[in-house]
Amino acid sequence: MSQFSTTGAITAPDANNMVRGYYRDNSNHAVTGTTNETDLASTTITANDVGAAGSLNIYAAGTVTNAAAGAKTIKLYFGATAIVTVSRTGANAQDWLIWAKLSNTATGAQRINYIFSTADAVTISGDYTTSAIDTTSGVICKVTGTLANSGDTITQTMFEIDNVQRT
Repeated sequence: MSQFSTTGAITAPDANNMVRGYYRDNSNHAVTGTTNETDLASTTITANDVGAAGSLNIYAAGTVTNAAAGAKTIKLYFGATAIVTVSRTGANAQDWLIWAKLSNTATGAQRINYIFSTADAVTISGDYTTSAIDTTSGVICKVTGTLANSGDTITQTMFEIDNVQRT
């Protein structure tokens, strides 16, 4: 993609190859007092918004606290599929993060690259996977938290999605 002209108008090819903010929720959402999987943040990707060759950049981050030092699991879902799972078991407060890029190879096929924190601001891990979600229909994208001990807390402090259009 070439840089936008500083003197001319934005053209249709420019607009068809750009990143735009799609969704942002930077409010704190917490789960505590339960061992049930609980939605921390959720949005619906509107039908056809990604496009056959488009992609989504998804960012989520937050903290965990350990009053009871049980396992804490954070998941990023695209549709009914958990595409990233982060598990924390430490006995101290920690941060967590997820960065995922979901690229359509067709309206019903995706390639997903992701990285996530495996220790507090020290180690990251990553992987590659595929999915077959039909983006010509609305798709829920969400972050959930599950506690092994209801005395612990998972807080989501950031959930952002950018839509990358490609022609």
